[in-house]
Amino acid sequence: MPNPLTMKAALLKEYGKLLEIAEVPRPVPNADEVLVKIEASGVCFTDVHIMKGEHASPNPLPLIMGHEGVGRVVELGSDGGRLKVGDRVGIGYVFGACGHCRECLTGGENYCPDFDATGFSVSGCFAEYVVMRQEWANRIPEGISPIEAAPLMCAGAAAYASHKKTGVQAGDTLAIFGLGGLGQYAIQIAKLCGVRVIAVDISEEKLATAKALGADEIVVADENAGAAIQALGGAHGCVNFAPVGATWPLMLAACAPRATIVLTAVPADQLAFYTYEVVERGIKVIGSSASNRQEMNELLALAAKGNVKGVINTMPFEQINEALSSLIEGRTDGRTVLDFQ
Repeated sequence: MPNPLTMKAALLKEYGKLLEIAEVPRPVPNADEVLVKIEASGVCFTDVHIMKGEHASPNPLPLIMGHEGVGRVVELGSDGGRLKVGDRVGIGYVFGACGHCRECLTGGENYCPDFDATGFSVSGCFAEYVVMRQEWANRIPEGISPIEAAPLMCAGAAAYASHKKTGVQAGDTLAIFGLGGLGQYAIQIAKLCGVRVIAVDISEEKLATAKALGADEIVVADENAGAAIQALGGAHGCVNFAPVGATWPLMLAACAPRATIVLTAVPADQLAFYTYEVVERGIKVIGSSASNRQEMNELLALAAKGNVKGVINTMPFEQINEALSSLIEGRTDGRTVLDFQ
């Protein structure tokens, strides 16, 4: 018989090392929290940055990572609240924010200086159970399976928020750099908005997938990519989902006047540019991290209609280290989701 007071979890005990699956105490929800039994959990490149120590947790190890969880509420905190036992909810990167600062009050809660991050500063979804704050629970609409919904909690939401920040309108051209899971979601979101999409990557396989998902043009991410995009009329927006600095000069070269570059992936490289490259064409550069709750709700509404689908590889929870290794080595096409059922 399983012990009702414990659970299996994948622990990061040392940066740069494999995770260890162990039996640990099951968390107990605080008054404003709920306990969720995880059904599926996505694996994100942010987990790789954390695992390597490139984005080290502010807390001592061990750490339970993971911030793309979907599951059923099995216990409520003493405050009760809007959720009930049995509700299917999604858990994203933002565990919670202060709720009263300028950022929280103006739709920038994911940039709150005091926000807590799931799987980074609080325990995450690479476990059989996780606690989450009620007001940050994302209700999963009917018609979306846990496997489909899990990557939407971060990859899909980040792609949606990044697209909105480009400011592109119907008929404009958006160049999407990096065609992993986020890039694949971004192609579909952009096409739903009537935007012309140029997909850019070094992988012929990923370029072919992008074309199948609706990209209007595909361009190989080599030193000629900027010129190739200019030959196609230039990009009114560029968004980077590739965790490498090599895309930066390509985006600068690809931009039409007054274009917006959105940086979402986090390369370790330091990025550089000549001031005239930005000033003379009026280019804007914006950072984008995660999403706010309204953006998440808008994305889930699109997904509920079957308009946003992920390219998903499913693996059992016990193979989490293999899933992370595949991501590190660039062998993953789309998103990997760990199945707990």
